[in-house]
Amino acid sequence: MSTAQQKIVDFCSQLAAGTPTPGGGAAAAVSGAMGASLVAMVAGLTAGREKYAAVNDEMVALQETGNHETVALLRCADADGEAFDKVMAAFALPKGTDEEKAARQKAIQAGYREATLSPLETMKHAIIVMRGALAAAGRGNLNALSDAYVGFLTANAGFEGALWNVAINLGSLKDESFKEAVLADVSRLRAEQKDVADAMYSLTPDPVQRFLKTK
Repeated sequence: MSTAQQKIVDFCSQLAAGTPTPGGGAAAAVSGAMGASLVAMVAGLTAGREKYAAVNDEMVALQETGNHETVALLRCADADGEAFDKVMAAFALPKGTDEEKAARQKAIQAGYREATLSPLETMKHAIIVMRGALAAAGRGNLNALSDAYVGFLTANAGFEGALWNVAINLGSLKDESFKEAVLADVSRLRAEQKDVADAMYSLTPDPVQRFLKTK
């Protein structure tokens, strides 16, 4: 059953089951999907309201983007588990002869390659969601500002979680040119993540100072 078709409690039970998949990569993608859904929520609470008429078209488009990214990230959750299952299957291949050893090693490397690209895709989608959350927080319905921030935070958690999965799988690969290409993507995405986070926190650096009375 796909991640999108599961109840939350069933997905959490699978995570807790002590099996390799689903694991942190899937959880990261689901976290990003929740962020995307919150972006769609805030956009939906903004579009069509007279007070926000100036950003109506932007919010309509942002709601569509949020819904699209939710689906994409849930697919990333499935892809992550499928990729690592291939790694595990490769390790189970026979290794009695030199030919079998070579085939097994090739399959292991192919599996790790796919298991690296899958969370990298999650990172790319998470950045889109984080940018959407920034737009929602900056121009969306102020009554839903907290939802925009939670959307940003869950997408950011998904980004960071996916990054850990990229790193751990990349460390098992021997193809140096592939590793260099992935690291270049990671460097670019992390720079973009910092830019979005800086912009997000410049809007409201501290919720306590903004909304709560303190001594």
